[in-house]
Parts: sequence; C-alpha cells; structure tokens
Amino acid sequence: MRRIISILVFSLMSILMLSGCSPLEMLNATVSDDGYSSVLNKNYGNKPRQGLNIHIPKQVKKNADVVLFFYGGRWQYGSKDEYSFVADALTSQGFITVIADYRLYPRVDWREFVQDGASAYQWVTNNIQNYGGNPKRVFVMGHSAGAHIAAMAAVDESLLKSGTQRPCGLIGLAGPYDFLPIRDEDVKRIYSTASDLKNTQPITFVNKGDPAMLLLHGLDDEAVKPKNTTGMAAKAKQVGVPVATKLYNDTDHIDILISLSSTFRSYAPALKDTADFIAKTVCK
Repeated sequence: MRRIISILVFSLMSILMLSGCSPLEMLNATVSDDGYSSVLNKNYGNKPRQGLNIHIPKQVKKNADVVLFFYGGRWQYGSKDEYSFVADALTSQGFITVIADYRLYPRVDWREFVQDGASAYQWVTNNIQNYGGNPKRVFVMGHSAGAHIAAMAAVDESLLKSGTQRPCGLIGLAGPYDFLPIRDEDVKRIYSTASDLKNTQPITFVNKGDPAMLLLHGLDDEAVKPKNTTGMAAKAKQVGVPVATKLYNDTDHIDILISLSSTFRSYAPALKDTADFIAKTVCK
C-alpha cells in the first residue's frame, strides 16, 4: 500500500513538473521555514559552487550540535537551495544545519569535489561558533553521492588541514562507500583519473580512531546496493570504530531521503535514528 501511495504522489509531482516545478521544489513547498532562520550563500572557498547555507533553529540552544549535509546527484547535479525539507527536518530537532554545495563533474573530477567536502567541513568548524554552534560537535551527513563526500571528509585525514579536529560523527544515507568495480559509464568517467581506484572508496580509509558512524540504507535500494553500508559497517567494527547500522524494509534510494520530510516520515525512521545517534555520541 505504501508503495502505491508513493507512486501516486510522485506521479502527481511529475504532472506538476509540467508547470516548471521540480519534485524537490514540490516537496519543499510542503514544509515551512517558521521554525528556523537562514544565513544564505556563505563562501567556504573562492571557486564557483564553494558556498553553503546555514539554518538556525529559532529556539537554538547555546553551543548547539551541528549537522553539515551534502546532497546526492551522482556527483553531477544538485543545489543547496533545493533541500529546504532537510533544513526543516534537522532544525526541528534543535540542530544547526548547514547545507553545502560542491563542484560537480564534468567541470571537476572526484579529487575536487571530495576536497570541497573537507573544505566545507573546515569552514564550519572555524566559523559555526559565530552562529551559536559547537565547533567540537559537528556531524557530517549526506545522501547517496553526498554520503560518499561526507564519508571521505570523516575517514580520510589527508583531506583536512593539519590540526583540524575531525568530525564528531558520520551519518550516511544510502551511501556508496565500496562501489568497485564501477559499472556505470558516467561514473567511470568521473573516476577515470584515479591512479588507484581503491583511493576513491571511503571503505579504504576506515581506521581505528575514526568518528562514530550511523549508516542508514533501504533494503529495496537498487541505485546504491545495501552491501555498501554493510561492508562499511563491517570494516568499522573490525578496526574498533563505533558504528550503528539501520536497514529499512520496503525503502528504496529516494524513500530514505524523503523520509526526512514531514510528509513522508512514515517511510523510515531516519530522522529519529539520526537524532538519537547525535544525542548519544560523545566526541573524541
């Protein structure tokens, strides 16, 4: 029944797209920004698309926990301005929420957008105190390709400047952490410059001392197979990294993302699991 409802809703969204509205715009239209204020288009670098939006709960607590979110889009498309429903969801839990853009293929390849994720994180740790956030409690979070970027910022220390505190935790939704061999032609092109493809995979860098992880995945995901999450979790456990894994029945690649919104929250408890993880995580 839920799948039928989902199909009907997205069929309606597709019809509405004929009027110029994208599905994400339609989803954003179902939420309100009454619960938070926003600081838009702050630059974390001097190149195009190196910008971020900061969303601050109206009733923010001093030294609030911070979530830095990276969206998906096969590393080729997307915008920070399309994710108001994510800002609404996370700020409703009291988290200062930062949604970052990053450079996209084909203007750049994997090295640049991965570095952008780490650079955005460094900017947040250096500046978020000015907006009421706790720089020692910054969690990196992402969906799909954005989860890959978040994971690399969390586990590949070489991306961070010397002395930068590592993230408090990693929250991944349907992330590609271990996707070799690459089968899709467009993705092959993105990573074609890698001298060793293993160095493009977050699982390669998982090691003792990494931030705690919450890895969420839908068991019906055909776009990014759940084995990415189970394999990443197994590696984390093997080296002693605290990791929690949530695999949701009847949930696909898009369901897990839109379950953050109030409209589709019954699809999966991703928001509750995220809030619970942040509440109980003690930063190193």
